[in-house]
Amino acid sequence: MKRTIYCALWMMLAMAICSHAAVTLKLATQAPEGSIWMRALNDAKAEIESATSGDVKIKIYPGGIMGTEKDVLFKIRTGQLQGGGFMGYAIEKICPDARALMFPMVFRNYAEVDAVLEKMRPLLAEDARKNGFEALGWTEVGFSYAYSVKPIADLDELRATKVWALDSPMLLELFAAGRISGIPANVTDVLTSLQTGALETVFGPPTAAVAVQWHTRVRYYNTMRLTYAVGGVFVSNVGWKSIPAIHQETVREAFDKHCRLLTPKVRKSDLEALDFMQAQGVQPLEATPETYEEFVRIADAALEKGKGAVFSEETWDALQLFLLNLRTP
Repeated sequence: MKRTIYCALWMMLAMAICSHAAVTLKLATQAPEGSIWMRALNDAKAEIESATSGDVKIKIYPGGIMGTEKDVLFKIRTGQLQGGGFMGYAIEKICPDARALMFPMVFRNYAEVDAVLEKMRPLLAEDARKNGFEALGWTEVGFSYAYSVKPIADLDELRATKVWALDSPMLLELFAAGRISGIPANVTDVLTSLQTGALETVFGPPTAAVAVQWHTRVRYYNTMRLTYAVGGVFVSNVGWKSIPAIHQETVREAFDKHCRLLTPKVRKSDLEALDFMQAQGVQPLEATPETYEEFVRIADAALEKGKGAVFSEETWDALQLFLLNLRTP
């Protein structure tokens, strides 16, 4: 009888040990090795592996070596990867309601971004969960500006240039409402198009614009902040459930912490990029209050098609309520 009891205890112990076998999460990102984004991911990785005594290991594939974000999402669906650090295409697929935050002319400044994103986190997390992902941390991609070969101080001057029609549902709706003709081009082809004159006006955060050398071909940028973009770290629901329950919050807290620490670094990098561009001869053009209001009006017109289609009305209404409370004295 005693022997039977001892065998049962040993079997239970063996099962417990097996249940805590090391889990490896494979994550991919477009962020290059050595970038502030990769440093943040590596810091989270080190913290998780230390805090879990190696029970949870993180393998990160940087610099797009796993392909585009579209490729990475496919590899997640097929089980080759468990998640990634995303800054573009994948965000809109994983969490469509994040598009509400990235709609043109929504935010005026960083204070609004910080306050609203904090309140929106539960809604965005639930949206990601419905689409098969767990949101582990949100961080900033930044405000996008218009960079151009010709001066663009107002809407008429923008219409008169060859405008890049980047693959963004929100910006395309703004173009349609503003009667702006756009020319499609892959982001990898934009620099060449600027060099040949096929494009004259492009859009993006300052750090990205410098990284891909657009500043070498443009002569102006408009100081008006057109859109805001967020990024983040996500794992598939399957990947999340593979993490032992006792370690799940450790993993979430580590990624959330280092994503939050990353945001001020992104902002600093963007400000430095704008200063660098000016030092290289790219001239800032201040948008007049009239021009700003004109862009707000066409954004409002574009909203009629976007709300309920590009993102849910519930999320948009919540975002607007938060902004109203912030802006009301």
